[in-house]
Amino acid sequence: MLFACGLLLGGPAFAQEERCEDAPPLPADAPVQAGPPADAPLNEETVREDASRKRFHPWLAVGEITAINLFVWTWDRVLANKEWARVGPDSWKENLNTGFVWDADGFLTNQFAHPYHGSLYFTAARDNGVPYLATLPFTLFGSAQWELFAENEPPSVNDLLNTSVGGMAMGEALYRLSSLVLDTEARGGERFVRELTAAAMSPVRGFNRVVRGDVTRQEPTPTEWRPRDLSIWGTVGYLKLGDGQPLPWGEDQFFLQVALRYGDMYQGDLHQPFDAFDARVQFTTTESSLISHSKLQGLIAKSSLWSTEKDELRLGFLQQISHVDTQAYELGGQSLEFGLLHERQFSARSKLRTALLVDGSLITGISSEHSGKANRDYDYGPGLGLNLQLAYLRGAWEVLTLEAGTSHIMVLDGSKGSHQVFTGHLQADIPVFEHVGLGTELNWFHRHSRFDTYPDVLKEAYQLRIFVSVHY
Repeated sequence: MLFACGLLLGGPAFAQEERCEDAPPLPADAPVQAGPPADAPLNEETVREDASRKRFHPWLAVGEITAINLFVWTWDRVLANKEWARVGPDSWKENLNTGFVWDADGFLTNQFAHPYHGSLYFTAARDNGVPYLATLPFTLFGSAQWELFAENEPPSVNDLLNTSVGGMAMGEALYRLSSLVLDTEARGGERFVRELTAAAMSPVRGFNRVVRGDVTRQEPTPTEWRPRDLSIWGTVGYLKLGDGQPLPWGEDQFFLQVALRYGDMYQGDLHQPFDAFDARVQFTTTESSLISHSKLQGLIAKSSLWSTEKDELRLGFLQQISHVDTQAYELGGQSLEFGLLHERQFSARSKLRTALLVDGSLITGISSEHSGKANRDYDYGPGLGLNLQLAYLRGAWEVLTLEAGTSHIMVLDGSKGSHQVFTGHLQADIPVFEHVGLGTELNWFHRHSRFDTYPDVLKEAYQLRIFVSVHY
């Protein structure tokens, strides 16, 4: 939920480049802060200027992660009085002897809430100088500690994967969105609102900023907190959901979607993972889950293959976390992607972006008629797929987008068998007046499930949308 709030809050009202003009001037005798904030991104120039910035505190990160688990467990045990939080030496011994199993929690809990929990572990490590890729042992530690010692239910292997890997991606995105809100030159009420909003988006970072005294310190806002390219837009409208039936007889729904493009995967520089990422969340009426769709795709590494005045072709290595939780189907998980990113510049304001990516899913949840779990209607397993993404842009506005993908998922837990999935997405978003547009979108989902002990199942779902868009 806070990831969704991050997209809503980390936008136009806060992401200003320069200090507010009507802010009161600093007193003449005020001390000048030469260095950047403690949680500013590390770069070569900063390290050369101040060797003390080379900080790496793994044991402090471990302590913070343990404190996070103690705080959440205390809340669940004392205030919420959760039965599963009644733990002790007997439950710890049983969990250690039992080992990791697959749980039957709800789809949104496993595919969205657990990655958010993992983002807290990630932030504790990141805020103590741990580089992005090196945070994985810390998120694994936090998740394993919780699974083994904070619940009296058997530890869950799917929670371990979703929390640790998904927590890295979600944590980094929320950290960067909170940086958009922060302005270390602001004062008074504006400073308070900014710090409070950033803390709501990245709570562990907010706590650390209070402890370090960063919330009141006056100093230049790091330029790395403001990406060169930033686009935020929202769409609201009507959708018709066809669950295995023609659209005219489908379900009537309304939706609100917020999307963000941070940095430039196709042309921009990349110094750190997630210097460029895309994110979106969607809220839909008459669905059982508050957040029906989410997707976060971040660039980890890139290598330029061909560059001209009008063309840029590069190899990209990306991380993605996504989920779809609707009446028609469930699909989502953690994946790593590798492939080609190409941008063709037609004119100063017109360009075409194309991505062809091989998708390796570490763990995917997919709806199933025979999951083998009493309270779970989806299977778990790894997968391999291929994704095509095209977008025609006028300036920063994605006027026409096309996405198509296929994946083969081998079931590890649930029904014995496999799932072949095809997805398609076609959208037109036409500028009408200044920042407002009108658009339509068609989505298609097809699943062919082959079960070892049951007949094959073919499942199709369609979705037609009509919407108004607002772009920043």
